[in-house]
Amino acid sequence: MSFQPVSSSSSSPYYSSDVSNSNYLTHTNTDLSDNHVDREYFQQKIYYYLNELRNFVQQAPFDIQTGISEDMITQLAHILAEGKVFPTVSELVNSQRVEEQILHKQLIDLRAEQSACRSALRRKHKEEMSMNASRPHHLPVLQKEHEQEMHRLLKNQTDALRNLSLRILDSLDGRVVEQQLTLERIGVPAFLRTTNAQIIRIQMRILDWIVRLSRRSLPQSSSLSNPETISSTWPP
Repeated sequence: MSFQPVSSSSSSPYYSSDVSNSNYLTHTNTDLSDNHVDREYFQQKIYYYLNELRNFVQQAPFDIQTGISEDMITQLAHILAEGKVFPTVSELVNSQRVEEQILHKQLIDLRAEQSACRSALRRKHKEEMSMNASRPHHLPVLQKEHEQEMHRLLKNQTDALRNLSLRILDSLDGRVVEQQLTLERIGVPAFLRTTNAQIIRIQMRILDWIVRLSRRSLPQSSSLSNPETISSTWPP
């Protein structure tokens, strides 16, 4: 019995498997390469934000500098590199801006209304004095009544203005608490619920830095500096 060679038209049971393995290895290598590039670019972004934040700190007042550690800067750089904090801060800042505009309008409207009331009362007093010009003996009494009436009006207006100012402060304090809790949940350093004035100053400074960085175009990967000792995860 002679040996029969396999026909060229016959398919090897191992051929398709070899091709599949080859394709798998190719895709795996490509994925690994892409992941490496992504990690490298992420580290470069961390390095970029770290440099920017260090510059911000150097330009900040001394009490801000002493309240922000290098660990806080590094943690913030990681969060900024992830990018999720920017839309959150944008929403918080826009909401605060809208509310401030509404509250400012309420204050302006109240002051305008109070000014109009004072002007109307002065006109009324002037008319009454003119009508009683022929009764000079009655003018001192009338003037005393006018002073008392103006005093009552001014007191009521002062109380109304104080009440509105307190409502405005309460509303703005509520916005601060909202910002503190929201940014604390996503890990922004220094953010926690507090009424400590110094900590709030640091929080507002960090918030300002995030807003300023959100308005800058991030340099392309090739133009970013190469990080040397920056970890791609936080905490290190």
